[in-house]
Amino acid sequence: MRSVWRLPAAVFVGDRRVWRTAALVAVPLLAAIFYYCLRPNAYFTGTDSVEATTYVAPAQPRVPVCVPGLHLPGGTAAVRLSLVSATQVRPALAMVLRVGGRTIDSRLPPRTVGATRISDADFPIPQLPSRPAASAASLCVSAASLVNWGGTPLPLPPGVDPATNGGAPLAARIAIWYLPKPGAKRSYLDEAGAIFARAALFRPGAVGAWTYPVLLFLVLPAAALLALRCLALAVAGRGRVRRVAAWLFAIAAVNAACWALITPSFQAPDEVDHYAYVQSLVERGEGPSHDPGSPLLRWSSAQTLALEAMDFLTDHQVGGTAPPWLGVQQREYETMAARDRLSASNGGGYSTSAIAGPLYYLALAPAYLLTRGGSVFAQLTLMRLVSALLGALVAVFTFLLARELAPRRPWLGVAAALLVAYEPMYGFISGIVNNDVGVNAAAAALELLLIVLLRRGVTVRRAALTGVVLVALPLVKGTGESLYPVAGVVFLLALWRYHSRRDLLAWAALAIGGLAMSEVSTHVLGDLQPHAVATGASSVLSSNESSVSLALHHIPTFMSYLWQALLPRLPFLSPHFPVSNPYFVIFVERGWGAFGWYDVLFPHWTYVAIFVAMLAALPLGLWAARREWPWLRAHWPEALAVLLVPAAVVAGFEAAYFTPGVRPAIAEFGRYAFPAIGPLAIVVMGALHAFGRRRMVFAASGLVVAMIGLSYASQLLTLSSFYG
Repeated sequence: MRSVWRLPAAVFVGDRRVWRTAALVAVPLLAAIFYYCLRPNAYFTGTDSVEATTYVAPAQPRVPVCVPGLHLPGGTAAVRLSLVSATQVRPALAMVLRVGGRTIDSRLPPRTVGATRISDADFPIPQLPSRPAASAASLCVSAASLVNWGGTPLPLPPGVDPATNGGAPLAARIAIWYLPKPGAKRSYLDEAGAIFARAALFRPGAVGAWTYPVLLFLVLPAAALLALRCLALAVAGRGRVRRVAAWLFAIAAVNAACWALITPSFQAPDEVDHYAYVQSLVERGEGPSHDPGSPLLRWSSAQTLALEAMDFLTDHQVGGTAPPWLGVQQREYETMAARDRLSASNGGGYSTSAIAGPLYYLALAPAYLLTRGGSVFAQLTLMRLVSALLGALVAVFTFLLARELAPRRPWLGVAAALLVAYEPMYGFISGIVNNDVGVNAAAAALELLLIVLLRRGVTVRRAALTGVVLVALPLVKGTGESLYPVAGVVFLLALWRYHSRRDLLAWAALAIGGLAMSEVSTHVLGDLQPHAVATGASSVLSSNESSVSLALHHIPTFMSYLWQALLPRLPFLSPHFPVSNPYFVIFVERGWGAFGWYDVLFPHWTYVAIFVAMLAALPLGLWAARREWPWLRAHWPEALAVLLVPAAVVAGFEAAYFTPGVRPAIAEFGRYAFPAIGPLAIVVMGALHAFGRRRMVFAASGLVVAMIGLSYASQLLTLSSFYG
């Protein structure tokens, strides 16, 4: 019994204000999460994992469009297809479904549809028994007059089970959804077992349905308690720097690793190409080709088989569908992979990741090598876990950066680091394979080094390391160059402070470190990047560079573009974006909660609440500056450097996407600001000084708990959206 009582006593230690605030904030958050899980929802019994991105099968009157090779889930009582009709009167529709050795006819009468002429056709069928889990099926649909059926276009008709239009193979897949009986609803709690089993598909063999309840009900809550324990101890003035840094690293890494296991394979921005980069490095000894006309395959045969098995080509970037849910689909892939033994080394063609440097991908190469004999999904998962470790470094660097600024109040650094670790989009991005993770870590390292130089002075070791990181940063991703102006300002300020003769050697070490890294890039890393033909590389490599150059040559127009990206457009400014509030889309929706291929979103009111909180930070920051003016006056160079980082990062990526006219779509994403996430978290902690140094403990604790709750809700949302 004593050991049972000792456990809470060991966990709930430190400053009581942290724990009391955490309890007050956590109760409504947990209530909202429970409501989300317990509320009955309409649901699908499954889909064919094809999105209706457009309308791909124009069918003449009574000409059948047929789809073979379907898996009809048990419990299905209706089959849905999407279509657009020639007029607002949708014609009579007919479906012939063949399943389990029987033929089912289903018909729908004509009906009036909306002005878009788009509608869903729900064909009722006798409800299938829940066992077996799936039955082989095929269907044909036809209409009394011209219609166009929804789906996803493909370059060529699929090699296996192509859909046909009037008997001719169709270069597309048709989108199909399976529904239960009308009015049926289930809560996510009712579906929990099925959700966990579906989430475990197309993963490494060690991952099973058991993994997800362990993550949701044990690992993530334990990490959250540990995070609050770290904060409470720090507020109480307890904990050594190295130990606290290690715990913060572990917390951030665990949270990102949970994201790595929750996010479906390849259902993340450009992950398919970033994985291919690592595979090309290991298998071929060089990255993918820079030439869009390269004869090499974009993806290796082994990767292509995995993508086709999980319907990657037809189920990402648009909501309303799901990855494969059935165990039979995974077994079919495993059989084909074992039988065909397709090559992993015949990829390396041009892809979206081709213009990136190899540093980040080299860090992931050992993970690929360790799982080289396993499946594509085992390789991807271990690479994601390595990315999670890199992402966790940013939380540690944020903690150390805050300690440099406020060494006598270490708890501020702990709170800032936890805000970074639990920012939902940051956790999501850190748990996937994407070179944004690498540039975020490198940028955080550079920011820490710059502040250390400014506060402690230049030494040979610090300066040399700064030079190395400074040159390495754009080798991870070109957007890292946006921090160069900040580095220039810091160097001038540091030179103003430290310019004695004994500092000359250190400043020389800075230049030598940069030159050494440049030589490594040219003579070592350069060999890992294939030389493109002149016509191919120039058009691709210069795309972002030309946009930046355009911005520099049209500064007034770029300032108008930047203003509209950040603030409401003024009446005299020419529009540059297709919507009136691009800042809301870029920095709120896409910066806080657009998971998967940006198709898993919170309800709109959630973003409004976040936006209001972001706006509130501005007056709080001004009031805090007034309160802390003596500190700011004494440390203005450091404060200036911290504020310049997010300004430079945002201006940099906006310049990379600048267009003088109106953009047809918003190209920027909030994650592009994550190279500045550490300084942003520190600015937020600074704004909380508006409450006063004593009361800000309550505000900071509440904010950290709210961030942890939002992160947990994001992981539940992602699981339920893909698998519920």
